[in-house]
Amino acid sequence: MTADLEGAARAIARRGYDVTRPADRGQPDALATPTADARPLADWQPLDDRPVALERVEEADPTTVLERVAGAARAGNRCLFVADPATAEEVLEVLTEPAGLKRRTAEGYRTFYPSHDRVPVDGGYAACRVTLPSFRWEEEPTPETRLVLYDGLRPVAAIEGVAALAEPRPGAFPFVYRRGGDKRIHVSNGERPVGTFGSISAMKRAGYAPVPAPLVPEHVFDGDGPGDDWAVAIAEEGELLEVVTP
Repeated sequence: MTADLEGAARAIARRGYDVTRPADRGQPDALATPTADARPLADWQPLDDRPVALERVEEADPTTVLERVAGAARAGNRCLFVADPATAEEVLEVLTEPAGLKRRTAEGYRTFYPSHDRVPVDGGYAACRVTLPSFRWEEEPTPETRLVLYDGLRPVAAIEGVAALAEPRPGAFPFVYRRGGDKRIHVSNGERPVGTFGSISAMKRAGYAPVPAPLVPEHVFDGDGPGDDWAVAIAEEGELLEVVTP
C-alpha cells in the first residue's frame, strides 16, 4: 500500500476497525470491518456498521469514482476514497450535490459527465466529425425532455432522453463506425460509406471522433445516485488529515 493508504488504514484501525488487505486485484485496496469497539469515521455521525472499502485514487475520473462507490454498495460496503487534498476536492465535486452530475438546473435538467462507454448504433457505434472533440451531454426542455450532444457550443446530435441511449433512432448521429470482417474500421453516413481505417486512432486522425455515452447515475447505481455509500479520506505524506462524509 502507498504511504497515504497506510496512514488512512492506521487511523481507521485506531477507530476500532479490523483492516485487511485482499489479495485479489479485483478487490479494494483494503477492507476495514468494524469491531464491537468501533467508532464512526467522523465523530459527528452515528456509527455505520457496514465494512469500509478503502480505495486509493490519484485522479478523480467520474466514471471510476461512481463505479467504485456502486461496486462497494453492491458488496454491502461503503467506499472510502483515500486521496491527496487536491484530488480529494475533485472527488468531492463528483460525489456531492448534484451527485454524479456535472450540473443540474433549478428545473432539474442535467448535464452529464462523459463515460468510458460508447453509444451503440445499428451494430456499430456513434461518431461525429470533429478535430478536437469537446463533447458534453445535456438534457433540454422540449414537450418531452430530450438529450442533446454538444461539441463545445455546437449541437451535433439529439435523442429522446436517456432511455433512448440503449437503442437510438436511425439517423440520430451523423456517423456510425463498425469493425468489418476485414478487421478494419468502416465509417458510414447512413447507407453511404465515407472512410475505412486500420484502427480507431487512424479514424480519429481523419476527424471522426467516437461519441462517449453520458455517465447517467441511475444507470450506475441501483437507486438514483451514490447516497451515503461513500466517504473521502484526505491524506498527505502518510498522515490522515480529515475524513469527509455525506
